[in-house]
Amino acid sequence: MKKLTKFDVILNIWVSLIINIALSAVLPALNGFLTWGTFFSGFAIAFPVSTILVFILPVVSWGAKFASLFKLKPNTPVFTIVSTIVLSFIVGTVMTLLMTAINAGIGPHFLAAWWSCYLLALLTVYLSALLGLFTGLPLTKKMLGIPAEA
Repeated sequence: MKKLTKFDVILNIWVSLIINIALSAVLPALNGFLTWGTFFSGFAIAFPVSTILVFILPVVSWGAKFASLFKLKPNTPVFTIVSTIVLSFIVGTVMTLLMTAINAGIGPHFLAAWWSCYLLALLTVYLSALLGLFTGLPLTKKMLGIPAEA
């Protein structure tokens, strides 16, 4: 497992924050019960879980390997767009299962409730991860005093 740098930690927390703000709103809304209570309770559970998940699972390196299959140049927007598919699929699947269990409960209708929002939730995770990366990379560089072009 790769040793996490300060850069990795800041960027991962930022991306997790963006993903979980979006997911904590979208999942309950898709199921017709978005309230401030469902948003905050979902976020309070989802944010730490997803943040720990990306620190434990090497989803970034798996995504980089996936993008490399297409001979894409690392550290380019296209590379990021393609590599984020892997992160989104893994984090999105785990988080939608968790959030569905929290919001709808585990019972006879669990899989139907999860599947009914899964694809739109994956799209939400993917787009919010891209938003998090494209805003978080320059933000993290600025916070750490790294030149923008580095």
